Amino acid sequence: MDTYAPETLLVENFPPSQRSLRVALVTETYPPEVNGVALTIDRLVRGLQSCNHDIQLVRPRQTRADQGDSQPGFEQVLMRGLPIPRYPHLRMGMPAKKALVSMWSLRRPDVVHIATAGPLGWSALQAARKLKLPVSTDFRTNFHAYSRHYGIGWLKKPIAAYLRKFHNLAQCTMVPTPGLQADLAALGFERLLVVAR
Repeated sequence: MDTYAPETLLVENFPPSQRSLRVALVTETYPPEVNGVALTIDRLVRGLQSCNHDIQLVRPRQTRADQGDSQPGFEQVLMRGLPIPRYPHLRMGMPAKKALVSMWSLRRPDVVHIATAGPLGWSALQAARKLKLPVSTDFRTNFHAYSRHYGIGWLKKPIAAYLRKFHNLAQCTMVPTPGLQADLAALGFERLLVVAR
């Protein structure tokens, strides 16, 4: 299994590409929200932009006032969302496979990177597979391990099975540490690549 130190993060310390890639990033959360996933995706966006890649960020609209902030080389696509249980100030994306297939058929990304495995992430995975687009995923939060904290410890195994299925459908799953890489490999997760935050 490959390991990359923070200073060799995939998007940093490389000369700008001769050919820009069009990267679709799918996430449930993005700044100004403050959490590990949002901050990691923000760093990824900035790193890809520094290499002159075009970014299409697909995420749920968080508030009625949320219009997204698009600019040349960076497009935000806002999707429908519902409040997350116990986190009513955050919204999770709703299934959107048909809309994503339509959008990506008109303007194909070179790669789809999915940061979250919720309904929007599952839709993005299915849309990308239908269009034969390469997919990478991120595993940064141990939802199955946290299930007891949320009062649904009895769902730990089904959640782990869903996450394994989700991530194993991707060409690569990025994890932040060698320890998590080993833990997930022991649970049957495949094609794990350590990419530090």
